[in-house]
Amino acid sequence: MQKEHSLEISFADFIFEDHENRIKYYKDRPWIVDIPSGKRVTFGQVKNDAIKIASSLARKGFKQGDTLYFVTYEMAELFLMKIGVWLLGGAVRGCYQGEVPDVYAKQIKESSAKFVIIDLDTIDMIRSALELVNFEVCLVSLGDEPIPDTTHISELLADDGSAFNPPKNINIREDMVEIFNTSGSTGYPKGVVHTHFSCVAFIANMRFLRTEKSVLEIMINYGVGAFGLAMYFLTTGKTIYHINKFDRAQCFRHILTYKPSSIFMYPFLANWFARSDDELAQIRSKDFLHLINIAGWVLDPTTADLLRDKLPNTHLQQIYGMTEFFFATCTKISEKPQKLERCVNEGQDFTSSGHLLPKYEGKVVDLSTGKDLGPHKVGELYVRGPGITRGYLKPGNQIDSTVIDKDGWLQTGDLCFIDEKGNFYIKDRVKFTYKYMAIFVMPIEIENVLQEHPDVQEAGVVGMPNPATNNDSRALVVLKPGRKCSAKELCKFVADRLPTHKQLHGGVQFVKRLPVNKGGKLDRKALKDLAISVV
Repeated sequence: MQKEHSLEISFADFIFEDHENRIKYYKDRPWIVDIPSGKRVTFGQVKNDAIKIASSLARKGFKQGDTLYFVTYEMAELFLMKIGVWLLGGAVRGCYQGEVPDVYAKQIKESSAKFVIIDLDTIDMIRSALELVNFEVCLVSLGDEPIPDTTHISELLADDGSAFNPPKNINIREDMVEIFNTSGSTGYPKGVVHTHFSCVAFIANMRFLRTEKSVLEIMINYGVGAFGLAMYFLTTGKTIYHINKFDRAQCFRHILTYKPSSIFMYPFLANWFARSDDELAQIRSKDFLHLINIAGWVLDPTTADLLRDKLPNTHLQQIYGMTEFFFATCTKISEKPQKLERCVNEGQDFTSSGHLLPKYEGKVVDLSTGKDLGPHKVGELYVRGPGITRGYLKPGNQIDSTVIDKDGWLQTGDLCFIDEKGNFYIKDRVKFTYKYMAIFVMPIEIENVLQEHPDVQEAGVVGMPNPATNNDSRALVVLKPGRKCSAKELCKFVADRLPTHKQLHGGVQFVKRLPVNKGGKLDRKALKDLAISVV
C-alpha cells in the first residue's frame, strides 16, 4: 500500500502506483462484480480500459477540470468510467437513481457537467432533466445494449487510447476528484467536494480497517463507502460484489451464492440482518463469513450482540465517518472475534466507534459554551484531519469552504462522548434531538431499548409536538414475522428501563416497514411525516 509521503500525489497516479507489478499474479481475478447481472471487471483490464475511455472522452471534448455526472445502478463499468475521468484530471458526481428531474437538472447545472452516464432505468428521467438544462450534454449509456441517441460504453472501449494525454499542473489540494451528495434528509442534497489530497488520504487510511479477500457491500454506488472500497481493493487485489438493486428477499440468496468473506452494511440493514435467524444459521454452517463492517451510523448493543452470538466466528468492526471527512475512527480487531467495546452513559449502553485514525484529531464541545469536555460528557464532536472536504459545491463549480473553521476543525453535528481509553461513542445527531419538558431526548436511546425486545425487528422514534410537554416520544415499530406484541407492552418495556423523559408518552405505531432515505439509512424526516399522517 502507499507510503505516508505519497499523500501529495494525483489520485490517478496513486491508485496505479506500481500497478503492473502488483497484478502479475491476479490479473484475471475480478475486481468488481455486479449482482445480479454478473457483469465484472478484472484487475488485468482496469488500466487499459480506463485509458481507452479517457482517450475517447478526450476526443469528445472532455478536458482537465471538467465534471462527469452519473445516475445508474451499475458499478463495474461505472468505475472504469470514473477512472477514465480521473486520468484526464476531471471530477465525477453521482446521484440517487429515483430522484426527480428538477434535482438532476440542478446538479448538472451546478456541476457544469456536460457528460452524463445513464442506463435503461434512468434514461427517461435524465432526458426530462436535460430539458431544463441550457447547454448541450453528451449522454453515455451503460448496460448490455446501446440506448438510442447515446454513446454506449462499448464505443469508448473501442478507442485505441492514442488521444489520452496525462493532465499537467494538477493542484493536489484544490482540484476536485469526486463530489459526493449528502443524504438530503433535511433539504436539498449538498455536493461535498473532495480533492486529490483528501481522496488519497482516505484510501491510504483504509489500511487501518480489517478487510478480507472479498466483500459483498450493500451500499449506494455514488457514496463514499463504495468509492473507498473500490479504490482500496483496486490497490490490494481484493474483490467487491455489489448489489446494484437491493432486495431483502434476494439478499441472502446472493450471499450464499457468492460466499463473500466479508460484508459491508449500514446499521439500519444490520438490524434486519441480525434478526434473520434461519438465514444466519445457513451462513454459520458454511463458515465463509469472517468479517462484518458497519458504517454510516452506530450499531445498537442488542443488534451487535445478536450478530456476535449467531455468527461467533465472524469479526465485527464499526467505523465512524461522514461524507464530509470519509471516516475518522474504527474499532480494533483482535485475533479472535469479540464483542464491540461498550460503555454506559446516563444509564444506557452504547457501542464504541473506536479510536481516531493516525493524523486525525477529535474533540467534544459543549453545545452552550463551546468549551472542550472531558470523558463521558456529551457534546458535539469536531474532527480535524487530512481527509476533510474542501467544502460544498456552489453553482458554476465554485466551492463554499466555510464548513471548516480557521483552525481546520469540521463541526460534525453529531452528539458524542469519549471514555478514558480514547474510544469514541456516537449518541445521535444534534438535529434529531428534541425536548420533553425542558430535557433533551435522543431518539436513538429509546430505539436501542426497543431493539432489545424479542418481538421487535426494527424501530424508529420521533418527537410528536405537544404544547403541554414540548414533544412526546412516539415509536414506529416493525415486528418480526409471526410475532405479536401490543403497543401497551412496548410502552411498559421502555418505561421499565428508561427515565420519564425518555418514555413513549406518544405511544407506539406498528408499521410494515420503516422509511429509508436515498443513502440507505433510516429517513427520520419521512418517519416524522409517517407518524403525523396517521394521528
